[in-house]
Amino acid sequence: MARFFRQRRRPPRTPMLHSDAYLDNLAGEFNLAPQEVLTIIRSVGFDAEKVPADLVDLLREVIACKLHQLDRFKSADPAYEQKLDEMLRDFDEIYIDTAPIIQMDWFLHFVADVRPILRRRKKKLIILEKTMEELHGLKDNPEKDRDVRVRATIRPDLIRWLCRQGYIRIGDTGSDGIADDHLVKLFSRIGQNENVLLVTQDRGLSERIIRLGHASYEKGPQSVKQSFWEKLLRKPVVYQDPHEMVVCKLTEGGLLKRCYICPDCQQSYYDEFSHADGMVPDSACIAKHQQNEAKLKAEEERKARLEQQRAVAAARRAARPSVEKRIRERQRKLRRNGILAVLFGIVLVLVSLFAL
Repeated sequence: MARFFRQRRRPPRTPMLHSDAYLDNLAGEFNLAPQEVLTIIRSVGFDAEKVPADLVDLLREVIACKLHQLDRFKSADPAYEQKLDEMLRDFDEIYIDTAPIIQMDWFLHFVADVRPILRRRKKKLIILEKTMEELHGLKDNPEKDRDVRVRATIRPDLIRWLCRQGYIRIGDTGSDGIADDHLVKLFSRIGQNENVLLVTQDRGLSERIIRLGHASYEKGPQSVKQSFWEKLLRKPVVYQDPHEMVVCKLTEGGLLKRCYICPDCQQSYYDEFSHADGMVPDSACIAKHQQNEAKLKAEEERKARLEQQRAVAAARRAARPSVEKRIRERQRKLRRNGILAVLFGIVLVLVSLFAL
C-alpha cells in the first residue's frame, strides 16, 4: 500500500529560453539578421518564441547546415588531416550509411575534415538513394526523437549541396529492399576489384561486411583473367592481392573507429584504425591467450624439471651396486684374502725352514 500511495518523482523540466535570450546571440554568431534566424528556425518546425535550453546547440547546427558553414566543425588538430588521409587514401569508394548522417553533429565534423582530402585525392563520398529515402521517412516519423527528425530534415539539403560541390555522389543500386541488404550485395560485387570503406553505426551490418571481407581475404591472391592472345603468347599470369572491405563508425567529433570481430569469441568491437584483416582478437582474448600460454609454459617447465629429476634418480639407481653384485664383490674379496693368507702362511713356513 505504501508503494501504491507513494508519489512518483517527476523528471526535472528543461528550462525554456525566450527568443530575446538566444536570438541575438545566434544572429551575431552567424552574422545574420534576427528575422533571418527566426525564418530558419521556423522552417524546421521550432516554436521560435521559446525553445528548450538543451536544444540551442541543435539550432546552431540547423543554421550551419542551412548556410552550408562547415568550417566551424573542422578539427582544431592540424595533424588530424594527415592521419585521416592515411586512413582513406587506399580506398576506391567510401560509403556512408543512414545512422552516421543523423548521429549528433558527427557527420558535419567528418565532412568538414574530409573535404580537402577528397579534393586532393579526387574522390567522393557515396550515399545510396535508399539512404536518402530513409532520411525522408525519418523526418516525419513520430516514433523518433525530435533531434533525429530535425537532422533528417536538414541533412538532405546539405547532401545535395555537397553533391553540387563535388564531394558526394548519390549512388543508385537499382534494387528494392532496405539499405543494409543493398550494401551487402554491393560490397560482395565491387569488393572483389576495389578497396571499399563503409561508415555505419549498425553493428549487425558491420559484422556482415567484415565476414564478407574476411572470406575474400582468406582466398589469398587471385589470378587476373587473361585474354585469348595473352594465353596464346603465354604471358605470365598476374596475381592480384585481395582487396580490403573495412567498416568504421563515427564517434564524437567525427573521428573514425574501425570495427573488428574477434575470431575466438566471435564478438565485434571497435578500436583504432589499421589496414589489416577485420578478424582480430580483442584485448580480453589476447590476455586470455597470454595467460594460457603462460600456464602452458609453466606446465612444460614443470614437466621438464620432473623429467630431469627422474633422469638423475635413474642414473643414481643405475650407479648404485645391486645385491648380487655386492655378493660377488664380497666373494671375490674373500677369495683374494684367502689366497693372500695362504701365500703368507707358505712364506712363514719357508722362512722357518731356512731358519733351522
